[in-house]
Amino acid sequence: MEIDCGNKVLGRGGYATVFEGVWGVNRRPVAVKRVFLHAEGTRQEEEALRKLDHPNVIKLFHAESGIVLRFFALELCQASLEKLFLKEGDPKKYCGPMPPPLQVLHQLATGLEYIHRMEFIHRDLKPENVLIWVEPRTQKVLMKWSGFGLCEHVDATGSYTITEIKGTLNYLAPEILKMKMLRDTMKRNTLELQKGTVKSDVFGEGLVFGYFLSNGKHPFGGDHAEIQSNIISQNPINLEQIESQSTRELLLKMLTDEPENRISSPDVVKALEQLQN
Repeated sequence: MEIDCGNKVLGRGGYATVFEGVWGVNRRPVAVKRVFLHAEGTRQEEEALRKLDHPNVIKLFHAESGIVLRFFALELCQASLEKLFLKEGDPKKYCGPMPPPLQVLHQLATGLEYIHRMEFIHRDLKPENVLIWVEPRTQKVLMKWSGFGLCEHVDATGSYTITEIKGTLNYLAPEILKMKMLRDTMKRNTLELQKGTVKSDVFGEGLVFGYFLSNGKHPFGGDHAEIQSNIISQNPINLEQIESQSTRELLLKMLTDEPENRISSPDVVKALEQLQN
């Protein structure tokens, strides 16, 4: 095998464990994601990462299989976004370089716009799926979207058929959260013909932006029940902590309740470019 996953665990989640390892004859340092061959999302993630090639999307270098496991050699990053906001003294806290806040947002917005342009929807945007990559020589920092296990193809209009509700509840768009509540109280087949759109990703991106700008606070509250209730009732109680009014106004456009009234991912990029000028 070309991939050596080593013993140092970088993270665990769902069906996967991520190790710090090496790949190839040059022993390039990589993050090695190890999943069961037939685990849910493995095929979708590999298919998406083989097609996506962008500075703000995690890069897949190589994939190979063992008897029951599939191994992905991915870019090795320094941390995920939530580690930036761990308490002082926590050994897992990220204390390295970061771009200015608007650059962070612009990089992530550019990455998501590219994902949508390539006709994918991510469906699981959250701080844990934002990675911080630092170029060793120059200390240049790139923010990268990762965690593509729930991604789906969309059509040219950015739509797809929803057969199951998945993702992290606190980071679901209201239209998806409402569908889940309906599924939990009615038969599953009531959702079979419902459509979703990439605008749900824009809402998730707005939540990540708000989390980052509020120093690790979810825009809609503290505990799970409060967050989900406030998402449904459109009450982003923590947005007032963001100092810049123009940035708050952009986030409110991203967090609009109705997807048809929500700003698009290309327009988020344009808005951030204007804010930086």
